[in-house]
Amino acid sequence: MWTQVVILAAVSALAASQTPCDSPAQWDAHVHMFDPDQGHEFYVRGSYHYDKTGQRKARFEQVQEGTNSSYEFVEQIDLYNEKKRYRVNVKTRECQVSTLDHPFHTHDVPTGARFRGLYYLGSDAVEEGVVEMSQWDYLWSTRGFFWDGSFTTHGCIPYHSNRFNHTTFGAIFESFSDVTPGIRDPNVFIPPPQCFGH
Repeated sequence: MWTQVVILAAVSALAASQTPCDSPAQWDAHVHMFDPDQGHEFYVRGSYHYDKTGQRKARFEQVQEGTNSSYEFVEQIDLYNEKKRYRVNVKTRECQVSTLDHPFHTHDVPTGARFRGLYYLGSDAVEEGVVEMSQWDYLWSTRGFFWDGSFTTHGCIPYHSNRFNHTTFGAIFESFSDVTPGIRDPNVFIPPPQCFGH
Protein backbone atom coordinates (compact mmCIF):
# COMPACT_ATOMS: atom_id res chain seq x y z
CA MET A 1 0.00 0.00 0.00
CA TRP A 2 2.68 2.50 1.05
CA THR A 3 4.85 1.45 -1.89
CA GLN A 4 2.01 2.28 -4.30
CA VAL A 5 1.51 5.68 -2.65
CA VAL A 6 5.22 6.48 -2.95
CA ILE A 7 5.30 5.41 -6.62
CA LEU A 8 2.21 7.47 -7.46
CA ALA A 9 3.66 10.49 -5.67
CA ALA A 10 6.93 10.12 -7.59
CA VAL A 11 5.10 9.84 -10.93
CA SER A 12 2.96 12.89 -10.09
CA ALA A 13 6.05 14.89 -9.13
CA LEU A 14 7.79 13.88 -12.37
CA ALA A 15 4.81 14.90 -14.49
CA ALA A 16 4.55 18.23 -12.67
CA SER A 17 8.24 18.95 -13.29
CA GLN A 18 7.94 18.47 -17.06
CA THR A 19 7.12 21.56 -19.10
CA PRO A 20 6.61 21.83 -22.87
CA CYS A 21 9.78 22.75 -24.76
CA ASP A 22 10.72 24.33 -28.08
CA SER A 23 12.92 22.47 -30.55
CA PRO A 24 15.73 24.45 -32.23
CA ALA A 25 14.31 27.12 -34.55
CA GLN A 26 16.27 25.76 -37.52
CA TRP A 27 17.52 22.25 -38.25
CA ASP A 28 18.33 19.68 -40.90
CA ALA A 29 17.47 15.99 -40.60
CA HIS A 30 16.59 12.77 -42.37
CA VAL A 31 12.84 12.15 -42.39
CA HIS A 32 10.76 9.00 -42.76
CA MET A 33 7.05 9.54 -43.35
CA PHE A 34 4.12 7.16 -43.72
CA ASP A 35 0.77 8.52 -44.90
CA PRO A 36 -1.87 5.74 -44.97
CA ASP A 37 -4.43 8.15 -46.40
CA GLN A 38 -2.46 8.00 -49.67
CA GLY A 39 -2.36 4.20 -49.63
CA HIS A 40 -1.17 1.55 -47.23
CA GLU A 41 2.13 1.22 -49.11
CA PHE A 42 2.84 4.96 -49.48
CA TYR A 43 6.19 5.76 -47.93
CA VAL A 44 8.56 8.74 -48.06
CA ARG A 45 12.15 9.11 -46.94
CA GLY A 46 14.65 11.85 -47.60
CA SER A 47 16.23 14.99 -46.23
CA TYR A 48 14.22 17.59 -44.33
CA HIS A 49 14.98 21.24 -43.63
CA TYR A 50 13.03 23.22 -41.05
CA ASP A 51 13.05 26.99 -40.45
CA LYS A 52 10.59 28.20 -37.83
CA THR A 53 11.97 31.76 -37.95
CA GLY A 54 11.17 32.20 -41.63
CA GLN A 55 8.24 29.73 -41.60
CA ARG A 56 9.79 27.56 -44.31
CA LYS A 57 10.15 23.82 -44.86
CA ALA A 58 11.91 21.87 -47.61
CA ARG A 59 12.08 18.15 -48.33
CA PHE A 60 14.03 16.13 -50.87
CA GLU A 61 11.98 12.95 -51.03
CA GLN A 62 12.29 9.43 -52.30
CA VAL A 63 8.63 8.44 -52.68
CA GLN A 64 7.37 4.89 -53.07
CA GLU A 65 3.64 4.38 -53.58
CA GLY A 66 3.66 0.57 -53.52
CA THR A 67 5.99 -2.36 -52.95
CA ASN A 68 6.09 -3.08 -56.70
CA SER A 69 6.37 0.55 -57.82
CA SER A 70 9.54 2.42 -58.71
CA TYR A 71 10.80 5.33 -56.68
CA GLU A 72 9.97 8.90 -57.54
CA PHE A 73 12.31 11.68 -56.47
CA VAL A 74 10.66 14.96 -55.52
CA GLU A 75 11.84 18.30 -54.19
CA GLN A 76 9.18 20.12 -52.17
CA ILE A 77 9.50 23.66 -50.81
CA ASP A 78 6.82 25.14 -48.55
CA LEU A 79 7.00 28.91 -48.02
CA TYR A 80 4.27 29.71 -45.51
CA ASN A 81 4.75 33.48 -45.51
CA GLU A 82 3.97 33.39 -49.23
CA LYS A 83 1.37 30.60 -48.85
CA LYS A 84 3.07 28.75 -51.71
CA ARG A 85 4.17 25.15 -52.25
CA TYR A 86 6.66 24.28 -54.98
CA ARG A 87 6.88 20.60 -55.91
CA VAL A 88 9.52 19.60 -58.45
CA ASN A 89 9.94 16.22 -60.11
CA VAL A 90 13.71 15.74 -59.95
CA LYS A 91 13.79 13.57 -63.10
CA THR A 92 11.63 15.69 -65.42
CA ARG A 93 12.25 19.04 -63.63
CA GLU A 94 8.53 19.76 -63.98
CA CYS A 95 7.37 22.17 -61.25
CA GLN A 96 3.90 22.30 -59.75
CA VAL A 97 2.94 25.40 -57.77
CA SER A 98 0.00 25.33 -55.36
CA THR A 99 -1.43 27.39 -52.52
CA LEU A 100 -0.79 26.41 -48.91
CA ASP A 101 -4.16 26.50 -47.20
CA HIS A 102 -3.02 25.43 -43.73
CA PRO A 103 -0.91 27.23 -41.10
CA PHE A 104 2.75 26.52 -40.39
CA HIS A 105 3.08 23.55 -38.03
CA THR A 106 6.03 23.81 -35.66
CA HIS A 107 8.00 20.90 -34.25
CA ASP A 108 7.74 22.22 -30.69
CA VAL A 109 5.82 20.68 -27.79
CA PRO A 110 2.60 22.76 -27.76
CA THR A 111 1.77 24.82 -24.71
CA GLY A 112 -0.77 22.82 -22.73
CA ALA A 113 0.40 19.46 -24.08
CA ARG A 114 0.04 16.49 -21.75
CA PHE A 115 3.23 14.83 -20.52
CA ARG A 116 2.94 11.06 -21.01
CA GLY A 117 6.22 9.86 -19.55
CA LEU A 118 9.92 9.26 -20.09
CA TYR A 119 11.63 6.40 -21.90
CA TYR A 120 15.11 5.56 -23.12
CA LEU A 121 16.06 5.09 -26.76
CA GLY A 122 18.97 2.75 -27.41
CA SER A 123 20.73 0.27 -25.14
CA ASP A 124 22.78 0.51 -21.97
CA ALA A 125 24.87 -2.41 -23.26
CA VAL A 126 27.33 0.17 -24.64
CA GLU A 127 28.73 3.28 -23.00
CA GLU A 128 26.58 6.37 -23.67
CA GLY A 129 24.27 4.17 -25.73
CA VAL A 130 20.97 5.58 -24.48
CA VAL A 131 19.10 8.86 -24.96
CA GLU A 132 16.37 9.95 -22.57
CA MET A 133 13.13 10.86 -24.35
CA SER A 134 9.93 12.60 -23.26
CA GLN A 135 6.53 11.65 -24.69
CA TRP A 136 3.70 14.18 -25.16
CA ASP A 137 0.23 14.43 -26.67
CA TYR A 138 -2.17 17.27 -27.41
CA LEU A 139 -5.69 17.74 -28.80
CA TRP A 140 -5.24 20.59 -31.26
CA SER A 141 -8.87 21.73 -31.41
CA THR A 142 -8.13 24.96 -33.34
CA ARG A 143 -6.52 22.91 -36.15
CA GLY A 144 -8.78 19.89 -35.90
CA PHE A 145 -6.33 17.11 -35.11
CA PHE A 146 -4.78 15.05 -32.32
CA TRP A 147 -0.99 15.09 -32.04
CA ASP A 148 1.60 13.06 -30.18
CA GLY A 149 5.38 13.33 -30.26
CA SER A 150 8.67 12.37 -28.65
CA PHE A 151 11.62 14.67 -27.94
CA THR A 152 15.01 14.34 -26.31
CA THR A 153 14.93 15.69 -22.77
CA HIS A 154 18.22 17.47 -23.48
CA GLY A 155 17.86 20.01 -26.27
CA CYS A 156 14.21 19.19 -27.15
CA ILE A 157 15.29 17.47 -30.39
CA PRO A 158 12.24 15.94 -32.15
CA TYR A 159 12.27 12.19 -32.73
CA HIS A 160 8.78 11.44 -33.96
CA SER A 161 5.58 13.38 -34.63
CA ASN A 162 2.17 11.87 -35.42
CA ARG A 163 -1.07 13.63 -36.38
CA PHE A 164 -4.56 12.13 -36.55
CA ASN A 165 -7.82 13.48 -38.00
CA HIS A 166 -10.43 10.96 -39.09
CA THR A 167 -12.50 13.44 -41.14
CA THR A 168 -9.84 15.18 -43.27
CA PHE A 169 -6.27 13.95 -43.77
CA GLY A 170 -6.50 10.74 -41.73
CA ALA A 171 -3.09 10.12 -40.15
CA ILE A 172 0.49 11.19 -40.82
CA PHE A 173 3.45 9.49 -39.13
CA GLU A 174 6.85 11.20 -39.20
CA SER A 175 10.18 10.25 -37.63
CA PHE A 176 13.47 12.14 -37.71
CA SER A 177 17.10 11.05 -37.49
CA ASP A 178 20.50 12.74 -37.70
CA VAL A 179 18.96 16.04 -36.55
CA THR A 180 21.51 18.84 -36.84
CA PRO A 181 20.65 22.33 -35.50
CA GLY A 182 21.03 25.09 -38.09
CA ILE A 183 20.59 25.18 -41.87
CA ARG A 184 23.72 24.12 -43.73
CA ASP A 185 22.48 25.32 -47.13
CA PRO A 186 19.94 28.21 -47.17
CA ASN A 187 19.47 27.64 -50.91
CA VAL A 188 17.23 24.65 -50.17
CA PHE A 189 14.38 27.16 -49.66
CA ILE A 190 14.81 28.82 -53.09
CA PRO A 191 12.50 27.38 -55.78
CA PRO A 192 14.22 26.59 -59.11
CA PRO A 193 13.72 29.03 -62.05
CA GLN A 194 11.25 26.78 -63.90
CA CYS A 195 8.74 27.33 -61.09
CA PHE A 196 8.39 30.94 -62.24
CA GLY A 197 8.00 30.28 -65.96
CA HIS A 198 11.56 31.31 -66.92
